Amino acid sequence: MADMYGKSSILTLLRFAREQEQGMVERLSAEERDAIGAPERWVAKDYLANILVWKELQTGKLAAAQRGETPPVWRDPLVVHQINSDGFLRFRERSFREVQDEGARVYQAFIAQVERLSEDELNDPHHFVWLEGEPLRGETMGNGLWHPCNQIAAYYLLSGQRLVALQLQEDLLAAVRRANMPPENLGYVVYNRACFYAINGWPDKALQLLPEALRLRPTLVEWSRHVSDLDGLRADPAFQAIFDDPQLQEQAPAVALVSPRELRALAAGAAPPFVIDVRGASEYAEGHVDGAVNIPLGQLERQIARIPRDRLVVTYCNMHHRGESRGERAAALLNKRGVQARVLDGGRPAWQESVATGGVEDRTNAPA
Repeated sequence: MADMYGKSSILTLLRFAREQEQGMVERLSAEERDAIGAPERWVAKDYLANILVWKELQTGKLAAAQRGETPPVWRDPLVVHQINSDGFLRFRERSFREVQDEGARVYQAFIAQVERLSEDELNDPHHFVWLEGEPLRGETMGNGLWHPCNQIAAYYLLSGQRLVALQLQEDLLAAVRRANMPPENLGYVVYNRACFYAINGWPDKALQLLPEALRLRPTLVEWSRHVSDLDGLRADPAFQAIFDDPQLQEQAPAVALVSPRELRALAAGAAPPFVIDVRGASEYAEGHVDGAVNIPLGQLERQIARIPRDRLVVTYCNMHHRGESRGERAAALLNKRGVQARVLDGGRPAWQESVATGGVEDRTNAPA
């Protein structure tokens, strides 16, 4: 498996994140520990409680996977917001010490559950039929490493400890480099650190990391042209020079876009396109473009025989991350396999908007 992570490396990084939590606690004054937050202004206890909530959820998801059950999906921003709100209320009246103790208990259960999984179960996106191309490793690292470190850094910035936040990000990147991640995965980590630096006033550090990130993960090139995180760098000639690099331009995958209006016109023509919803089955069931066939991204290569080669193919997802979206990755994969593929610009959200303004039919809970 090309992007296999060793389980020992995963566990090392999860323990690194826990060390950062403990380091944050050690820095807190008695006043900071006793502070009571509000929904719109969290205090230290709320950040630590939020970290343990997501570890607890991930522990349950991993256990459900081993039992052969279909675990929950947390892609919908409204669902994530509700989980965060419920977690805040759950711990708001509890003491800092109680949150600390609960965090320690949840962490031990989380690590124990990860240790019960094999490397294949963590890494293989096809090991469990419901994974739909996303290995368990991804959310495990997300809820056990990236989320805790991001929340801790957010608290440091909120409390005026900018240099401590900076040191955390640099230590995190160093830990990831030691873990020998596959290059494409490392590229995403480097990119996120560059965005952190750009947002928080360290443009030189951002510009130093960005070329490495884009070389390691060329799919981020297009995303970087639009993402607001990098807006503070765009006037810098050094930023534009990165994108003028001919080698980078050659590496960057070019995927043609089709607007909802164009897709509507094509669908009404003599040779309508073959539309593929590359999201998960549960997302598809909640609503999809009329006539779209559901082939989750992780299953696309195995089901490529289903896809016609004499028609235009249009793929789509929710396109939350333009340049890195599932729809674009699917179209790029199909193009490499000799299929003429384009991607729906804006994904299903753009299609839904066109439904409201242009009368496009939108199917919910309807068979393709």
